[in-house]
Amino acid sequence: MKCRARIILAVLLSSGLWLALKPTIQKRRITFLPVEWSQYLDRMDFWFNLIAFALLAAAAWLAFSPERRLWRALAWIIGSITVGNVLVEIAQTHIPGRAMDLADVVAGFFGAVIGCVGGLWVQLRCGRNESAGSPQVLFVDQTGRLGGAELMLLDLAIARAADSEVLLYQDGEFREALEQDGVKVQVLPLSGSTAAVDKQAGWLRVLQVVPELVQSVLQTALLARRFDVVYANTAKALIIGGPAAFLAGRKLVFHLHDIISAGHFSAMNRLALVFCANQFAHAVIANSEATKAAVHDAGGHVENVVVVPNGFKLTENRSTDAEQAALRANLGLPADAWIVLMAGRLTPWKGQHVLLEALRDVPDAHAILLGDALFTAEDREYAAQLRETAAQPALTGRVHLTGFRKDTQAFFDLADVIVHASVIAEPFGRVIVEGMLAGKPVIATRAGGAAEIITHEETGLLVTPGSAAELAAALRRLSDHPALASRLAAKARQTACDTYGLEAVRAKIEHVILSCASPTETHAPSTLQPVEVSP
Repeated sequence: MKCRARIILAVLLSSGLWLALKPTIQKRRITFLPVEWSQYLDRMDFWFNLIAFALLAAAAWLAFSPERRLWRALAWIIGSITVGNVLVEIAQTHIPGRAMDLADVVAGFFGAVIGCVGGLWVQLRCGRNESAGSPQVLFVDQTGRLGGAELMLLDLAIARAADSEVLLYQDGEFREALEQDGVKVQVLPLSGSTAAVDKQAGWLRVLQVVPELVQSVLQTALLARRFDVVYANTAKALIIGGPAAFLAGRKLVFHLHDIISAGHFSAMNRLALVFCANQFAHAVIANSEATKAAVHDAGGHVENVVVVPNGFKLTENRSTDAEQAALRANLGLPADAWIVLMAGRLTPWKGQHVLLEALRDVPDAHAILLGDALFTAEDREYAAQLRETAAQPALTGRVHLTGFRKDTQAFFDLADVIVHASVIAEPFGRVIVEGMLAGKPVIATRAGGAAEIITHEETGLLVTPGSAAELAAALRRLSDHPALASRLAAKARQTACDTYGLEAVRAKIEHVILSCASPTETHAPSTLQPVEVSP
């Protein structure tokens, strides 16, 4: 397509220059057309120029087919055509009977804009790859950090490494983890201001980054042409990937890892998420019933929502006693310390401060806070406050902040109990399942996805969100009654293995992808029957 476009561009430039600078002989113009046709074109001069420059700009766009820095390419093409048009108009003043016509300059400018947009549309619609076998998937994620949503995507992408790719809008350890497992990754980095737009952003902040968002949508659409399905794995990935999939004519699967509520998103972000999900997503995968219910409450179309929990690799391999001893020594933990582990991002709604408050009433316990402030300035301020609290006399030496760690298994094996203390409803609770699979008793808050994972008094203990007193009582109960802790842990592990095995979960998600990729499906029905695979 590029070669043909360049030939057409050369012909249009040559013809255009001849028509613009055609000489005169005794005040009679030399034309390609009969005189009466040429006079008619003169009367339609503005529209003729508009169409001519639109064709020229479209040919120029297709001749170079830019896929990165689209605004720069747009500026170069429109600017070059406009400047060239002005120079030609100036040159015309040296031809007898000719004068500079500003209307031609205006027509050229608007024609160039229309032509570039038309060229981009043709670029999006041409050269699309139709796969004959398994549908090729473009997974889209906003971050380069390794959070819960990214760990789930990592497992999915590894299984599809042969025919699919991952697109990230930020570089980081997530890209490294993907490439280490043979997954193809592309990074279209967002600027700092755009990447900093978070879930609580308002209209003014979003409007400031609209030009870059538009460029990211167009770049993603150009990349999506080579795939059959676009798989948006996060909220920001949906905002960009949804319109991109629509422009590229591709089906979209949205994996929702968040509860769409005021506690997690600003009003503007909730509206944007629901609009994009309703308009662009052919299927929405919710990681819990609580997540699905929040979609309905926010105005989303729940008939396209399929509930699939996160999946986990099932393994009998655990860290050795020597590894745990080394970790204990590294953290400065006493040999007889009763250890409470809380893993996850350091952020106010995760509730690490609730655990520290509860720890005051459990004097023999040590707490490990596994994780770091990953995203916002608020998170970093919160992490500093936690360190100040941990330095207070009642907690000195009993709170151990580890920062971000890739290998977390030894921490789970070392712990005596796992705590999930989110103060608002979470969509799932990955740490809860990891604790269950590690064979540890779990205390979680009675809200959102956590309340679906844990059955109180059977597979763990549930406490009221934000209640340090209830959390302290639950910790003391497990510390004082080892038999209860062992019974809860054993039942929890069996339940987690039966429900959250990676292969079974991956088969359910694959079924959604195949349903969307099918040419006979327009939407993935909510009654999808997942493929049954033993965990």
